[in-house]
Amino acid sequence: MNPLVQVAMSGTVAIVTLNNIKTRNALSWDMLALLAEKLYELDRNPDCRAIVLTGAEGHFCSGGDISGMAAERPLMIGRTRMEIGHRVVRAIIGGAKPVIAAVEGYAAGAGLSLAAAADYVVSSNSAKYVSSFAKVGLIPDLGLMWTLPRRIGIAEAKRMFATARVVTAAEAKQLGLIDQLVEPDALMSSALEVAQSFSVGAPLSIALVKSAYAKGVETLEDALRNEVDNQAALYLTADHKEAVAAFLGKRPPVFKGV
Repeated sequence: MNPLVQVAMSGTVAIVTLNNIKTRNALSWDMLALLAEKLYELDRNPDCRAIVLTGAEGHFCSGGDISGMAAERPLMIGRTRMEIGHRVVRAIIGGAKPVIAAVEGYAAGAGLSLAAAADYVVSSNSAKYVSSFAKVGLIPDLGLMWTLPRRIGIAEAKRMFATARVVTAAEAKQLGLIDQLVEPDALMSSALEVAQSFSVGAPLSIALVKSAYAKGVETLEDALRNEVDNQAALYLTADHKEAVAAFLGKRPPVFKGV
């Protein structure tokens, strides 16, 4: 039986594929736990410089697994499920590796949350986006109330939350929900190209930028304090010294994440 989350390497880019075809890659408890595990493994893997997150067989992710919602879920079990999902969100937003979402088919509910959490979204022009939580009597989860307004503004985010309307890929691009719109047959090649472009910088620099934004850079003082805390340490890294030597030697740098 194929795993619910598949990982394959393309050079220094890891392709992470949600693989529950019969449910359009809905996020069951098992899939969430496995996705968190795989993302944290990649975060520690020095051979991985960027991640492409996608779904199998024409759909990104249809949201939470509705079939599992019929069972009784006591408060503590519900809290545990959310904490598992939050491990995934933290790995995407605050992890060391850039995450590029490659979206086709539906990105609905929690699937929309995964896409909005990514550093960059490449979308098929036939993809559809919907915050479907209101249809099942729930609030947006997996960080969507934080991530979506930062992409499209709070007014449009509230509208998507309240109406649960389907947003086409063309409108999603106009709103700023997605970053790049491509033909379906160009989705993966385009996502891999973007991932490669994200992976050429020094890994520690990229990781600290992601960490800073995950913690919050809301004011000038936040930004300046982050510089004080991190820039002096980066001066001491081998990658910084390599970059200086490469510049003076008029050659490309070779970064090792140290």
